[in-house]
Amino acid sequence: MVGRWIVIGCLLLSAAPAKAWDNFGHMEAAVSTLELPKEFKALVVLAGGAVVLAAILTVCRADAGIGYVIPAFFISGFLADAFTGLAHFCFDYVFPESIPIFGPIAREFREHHEYPTLDPSNYIENLTKGAYASLPTTALTVWAAYELPVGAVSFVVVATLLGMSLWALLFHQIHSYAHMGSILPPEELHARVVEIRRLESHSEKVREFAKLFEAVPIPPVVRFLQRYRLILNPSTHNLHHVLFESDFSSVNGWSDPVLNFVLRPIARRRKAAMEMETRAKS
Repeated sequence: MVGRWIVIGCLLLSAAPAKAWDNFGHMEAAVSTLELPKEFKALVVLAGGAVVLAAILTVCRADAGIGYVIPAFFISGFLADAFTGLAHFCFDYVFPESIPIFGPIAREFREHHEYPTLDPSNYIENLTKGAYASLPTTALTVWAAYELPVGAVSFVVVATLLGMSLWALLFHQIHSYAHMGSILPPEELHARVVEIRRLESHSEKVREFAKLFEAVPIPPVVRFLQRYRLILNPSTHNLHHVLFESDFSSVNGWSDPVLNFVLRPIARRRKAAMEMETRAKS
């Protein structure tokens, strides 16, 4: 019963439109379309606490085993990465800007193409966006920890869901470290993207992005994780900003080879259609 109420409560909190928070002082005046608050400290605390609770429930299961943690880590990393890639693609090319909640997010994603200023020092904003993605997954983790029968497969499922909850909470903070917006101005990034776009080979483009971000003071631990592809690497992620047709993921890039094969031709067609619509309106 407790697990079910946690599921319901978390889903309501993560799905509620911005107007639901007016009385709590967590948003600015209502806009033309419903949108979620950009910064919500209470939600971040709730999401972090929910992940801790889910972790305790997972570890306390009778079938818990350290040997299952490693596969759960990699499975959850791939699935979370793929989810962010699919969501990114949809916000770039599927959702219209006029619809409630998803519309403002789509507009923000498209503005990010022009002004890639994500800043890792904006912890509350980054983690708020992560909390919206994390809470439903954490709720599902709590339910699974209570309801799934004891067994190795069940534990891997629960641990994978827990990993996805944590990846989701951190995804936008990770994404921001691939841009370092407060240190690398968008004008400079744009200028380098234009230069890199002219290069013929994929490897040359990756190498030039790597040179660009080597000069940026990324924290050593973060740079280590980026270099070994445990989190999103700037030199590969920023290939998305060359043509906006590939490399949509925002966690670690593990799913990009698969998603690029599927999404690149669709993105190419959608981009051409959107450009034609823009020209027709002008």
